[in-house]
Amino acid sequence: MKKIGVLLALFFVMSLLSYAVAESQIDPSKVHFYMYGASSCPHCRRMKEEIPKVFGKNSLTYYELVGNEENSKLFSELYQLTGISGVPAIGIAYEGKLYAVIEGEFNVSATPMIIKDAQKNGGLILVVGGKAYLIKNQTHIQKLQTLFIEHKSVFKTSSSTTNSASTTSSETASSSTPTSTTSGRKTCGPALMVLLAPLPLLLKRRR
Repeated sequence: MKKIGVLLALFFVMSLLSYAVAESQIDPSKVHFYMYGASSCPHCRRMKEEIPKVFGKNSLTYYELVGNEENSKLFSELYQLTGISGVPAIGIAYEGKLYAVIEGEFNVSATPMIIKDAQKNGGLILVVGGKAYLIKNQTHIQKLQTLFIEHKSVFKTSSSTTNSASTTSSETASSSTPTSTTSGRKTCGPALMVLLAPLPLLLKRRR
């Protein structure tokens, strides 16, 4: 009788542990990717192939920059917020919430780990220029979510824009996410008009 009681207790504990592990798993069907890219970029094309291959054909929303004025404008805002100037620029969302923004190619199979890391640290992981940051400022996160998921402008007027470098450094903290990027910066420079879009504003500000 005593042995049976011990076995039942062990079974109960194992059941709880199994449930906890199951709860901590990331459901692939609830992961969605949003990508700003260029048709001329080989890294963008590779990610457009890899993401649906791993997460399904409906897992990616793609925003083409070449020849698209609206997407180019939004990408310029992304540059001002984060300093991201290369493509692909990929947002990773889980259950409709943005958890990571990554500049360049990355190991798609590491996505669940990236999401868990962001959840564990209570923020959004930003990978730009080969470095990873953890953003905890909710206003900043909401702006990035608007650009990627809602696909809308976050700046009502041009005077409300902010310098990307100062915003990134003041609102982020270093985070170790070695699995989120591949070795080397596998990015392409965006269309010239995308980079030049904020230039008049920056020159005006310096005067």
